[in-house]
Amino acid sequence: MNRKRKARIVNLIGKIFILILFLVMVINIIVPDKKQSEMENRTLEMRPRFNLTSILSGDFMEEWENYMSDQFAGRNMWRSIKVGADRLGGSRKENGIYIGKDGQLMEDIKVPDEDQLDANLTAIKDFAEAYEDVPVTMMLVPDAACLLSDRLPAFAEVEDQRQMFSMAERNLSESVNWIDTVSVLNKHKSEKLYYKTDHHWTTQGAFYVFQDSAKTLGIEEDVSDNFVSYAVTDSFNGALASLSGVELGERETIDIYAPSEGDDDVVVSYVDEGRKTTSLYDSSKLDTRDKYGVFLGGNTSVIDIRTVSTSQKRLLVVKDSFADCFIPFLAPYYREIVVVDPRYYSGTMDDIMDTYRITDALILYSGNTFFTDNNISGVFTGE
Repeated sequence: MNRKRKARIVNLIGKIFILILFLVMVINIIVPDKKQSEMENRTLEMRPRFNLTSILSGDFMEEWENYMSDQFAGRNMWRSIKVGADRLGGSRKENGIYIGKDGQLMEDIKVPDEDQLDANLTAIKDFAEAYEDVPVTMMLVPDAACLLSDRLPAFAEVEDQRQMFSMAERNLSESVNWIDTVSVLNKHKSEKLYYKTDHHWTTQGAFYVFQDSAKTLGIEEDVSDNFVSYAVTDSFNGALASLSGVELGERETIDIYAPSEGDDDVVVSYVDEGRKTTSLYDSSKLDTRDKYGVFLGGNTSVIDIRTVSTSQKRLLVVKDSFADCFIPFLAPYYREIVVVDPRYYSGTMDDIMDTYRITDALILYSGNTFFTDNNISGVFTGE
């Protein structure tokens, strides 16, 4: 009797399991696919196209697995459960993001590909030497895990980004003016230099570096009292929270710094998009999850900023998104600022130099982006 009872229970469990699988399959068929994940702030994989070539190559199955992973019904709920279980189990790293002290989220320090890094540095050096009448300034911003190493989880080890910066500085030798951002930011470690839920530095951190680098950039006056900060949102939850699934309830403030005196009128042209605005800020981004995009509207290829400054200098900024909150500090001191992001720009620096009559150049990147970006050398060399 016991054996028969166990057999009936096993049979019932098997049927329930099959029924659940069937229901899950039906739900996944019924629920429409989503193009965007608001929680993760990224585009989701869509249903792959069925063709013989992709099946034979194995690409179809890989794309199908990614599609099913992204479009699985209730994905956000299951993801939250998984993250919660990991936290209860003592995990201090989620999806490659360190969960530091006081909930500080940090990306790991990335190791550069030596050949690509050498190509990037050589291209910058050659550019500076080719335009010897144009002062070129280099600014690499340390990532949070470098500067806030004391907030990393216990026993976490990251690469020494300071050493990478020193190597880059030595390689560029006297070709460029080097800004030591690490020393500047290190003086203010107790203040909020990085967002808790995002990889970017705060506008306050950027202002400290601007104050220190102003003379190197050819700005002779004391800029300490030239700007006033304003909070534009207090509900920012950044990319690292989205990526890790941790600290999704945290809300942070984003500040902008406006000139305390004088006329700050600008005309901002998004060259490849063919549109213009009269502000360095895109307030529509404050209604989205990507609120950091309030600075210049987010990533794009080429931006031409024309100001009412009496200066005759025209600045080229080659950058990643860390520069977006830094550029407003520069606007009062240059007649024109041309912003180029090599990740989206398909032309060359020679094209930019010829078109805009550039007098000064600034290269501004976060360490992680600079040491892994394979687009930099191409835009400088045209190869």
